[in-house]
Amino acid sequence: MDMTISVEGLTKRFGDTLALDDLTFTVGSGRVTGFVGPNGAGKTTTMRVLLGLNSPTAGRALIGGEPYVRMTTPLRQVGALLDASATHPGRRARDHLLWMAESNGLSRSRVDVVLELVGLRPVARRRTGSFSLGMAQRLGIAAALLGDPPVLVLDEPVNGLDPDGIVWIRGFLRSLAAEGRTVFVSSHLMGELEGTADHLIVIGRGRLLADTTVDDLLSRMSAGTVTLRTPDAAEAMTVLANAGGAVSSNGAGVVTVTGLDAERVGNIAAAHGLRLSELTQDRATLEDAYLRLTRGAAEFGADR
Repeated sequence: MDMTISVEGLTKRFGDTLALDDLTFTVGSGRVTGFVGPNGAGKTTTMRVLLGLNSPTAGRALIGGEPYVRMTTPLRQVGALLDASATHPGRRARDHLLWMAESNGLSRSRVDVVLELVGLRPVARRRTGSFSLGMAQRLGIAAALLGDPPVLVLDEPVNGLDPDGIVWIRGFLRSLAAEGRTVFVSSHLMGELEGTADHLIVIGRGRLLADTTVDDLLSRMSAGTVTLRTPDAAEAMTVLANAGGAVSSNGAGVVTVTGLDAERVGNIAAAHGLRLSELTQDRATLEDAYLRLTRGAAEFGADR
């Protein structure tokens, strides 16, 4: 079954505020798709429309070719986490999941399975009002997994997790995608998705800024500077400049060149018998690429 998420011309207004502006993208299965953008970019609004909690002003959002609101057993098709604190504080964690399971005709045994998956089995009988934010996030993820769904829609799932929890969820999301599921994860911090996302949807002020793979984004946003360390710095500068590169040196055997990629620089060095102890292609980090891409799209920003 194709459980692709399709957002087509999605527009949403709240009074005079345009939250989503003709937004179109697709989220495929078998990979983790990061949904990123500054605070106020429209990420949560998009997810709320996708899950039928808000109606679009125009356009549509479909999961597997149909609106979420038409699904008869939604937990079996889509697992969602929008607000981890949306539990009754006096209800025990296991009872919270049992109520959800019964509402969708799921077995009671599945509750214990998901509690084990997210590491909450030892605290299953604690009341959710006593949970830390990180524990509440884990419970929300357990609820999303309850129906063993092929699609997961998670809004800021890393929020409140400790370092161990962040490492855990990165590996966990990748394992879910490796099973062929559609994994759609929002964040306003690119660093939270580093090493996790394969594909990125970047929005700002309700508009699409990028729909790309992580590798393509990094290549496009990288400065294209090559650094080499060599005892033949003077000769390296000459031959690289003659090949069309813009070169400079710190005077200590380190040469930087732009306008030539690392493979071309290495071939030139080999052809001229230059001795190299280091040759690196500088690449932007995900955080650098994100900040460059969303510059000017943040709802609030510091003066510079």
